[in-house]
Amino acid sequence: MKILFAARGTPPAGVENLARRAVRRVFAGRRPVPRGEMNIVWTTREDLRRMNRRFRRTDRFTDVIAFRHGPSGVMGEFPLGPRGDEPFGDLYIAVDQARVNARRFGVSPAEELVRLVVHGSLHLLGYTDYEPAEKARMWAAQEPIVQCVVKNASV
Repeated sequence: MKILFAARGTPPAGVENLARRAVRRVFAGRRPVPRGEMNIVWTTREDLRRMNRRFRRTDRFTDVIAFRHGPSGVMGEFPLGPRGDEPFGDLYIAVDQARVNARRFGVSPAEELVRLVVHGSLHLLGYTDYEPAEKARMWAAQEPIVQCVVKNASV
């Protein structure tokens, strides 16, 4: 999978390499293997609030929004054309909100950004967190990946 970055917010140095590792970990072992392009856009919480209003009809701040491309949002389905270079999905991550979260949870901003990349990537695979049981399942998948990615990094 090709991972592209765009920025309106500025992530800490080295986070893009950690983000690549995180995405690869999330998709490791998936069958079929997700292919195509994934965009990670570092942005602001105000931008995500506007996106929430426009696309989710809710007027609140958030830290990550994921958009899956293609006809299916069903876990395990990755319909792609013969070349496999079509867009797979986009993650929009609020760097400023990640810094607030990091202070609140006592972790580094880099670790929190990795957490948001993993969280958004799981959404692209079809995980949801609207109900308590879904959220518990998602966090059970998310946190081991986050810890694995940041364990050997100086974040």
